[in-house]
Amino acid sequence: MNSLLQKTLMGMDLQAINPDLPKGKIQVAEGYLKSTPIPSVNNCYISGRFDFLTKLDDGTYSVIDFKISDPTEEKVKKFTNQLHAYKFALENPVNGVAPRKVTKMGVVVISPEAIEFKNGGVHFSSKPNWFEIHEDMNSFYNFIDEISGVLNGPVPNENENCAWCKYRFCFLPREDDEQEDFPF
Repeated sequence: MNSLLQKTLMGMDLQAINPDLPKGKIQVAEGYLKSTPIPSVNNCYISGRFDFLTKLDDGTYSVIDFKISDPTEEKVKKFTNQLHAYKFALENPVNGVAPRKVTKMGVVVISPEAIEFKNGGVHFSSKPNWFEIHEDMNSFYNFIDEISGVLNGPVPNENENCAWCKYRFCFLPREDDEQEDFPF
């Protein structure tokens, strides 16, 4: 679904997707990025792929992630650090890549509202919902500081209430063939 979505949206005006989106055209779909070290800790960097980069009418950029999910503020908040990571990497790239000033970040949530079987095909209909993520780089740097502390600090003691411990235990060899549910 993601590759179909990307092919459909390349070069498209954002406001044709949803009039609440900023003015601009989608220029890059599924772009790779890698950042310089994050200055708050200097031992972490961002590497990965973003969904869409759009050049806005003012010459700056927006980075937009598309999700197929329920369009709720609570769910969208989970992607705040992800979008900030993209922003940091786009503004602080490595290997001589030109930095891009990101002034808008957000998530477009697609939640199928109706399904119709027609002419041997399945047709979904949905109204894309735009959720802007407001910039808070200090909060992002604090998050990175916390992650760096965990990754570079002592290994914490196992705890039966820890979601990460439960996840790790799911992959240990078991005496029986039962598969536990993942904790998240």
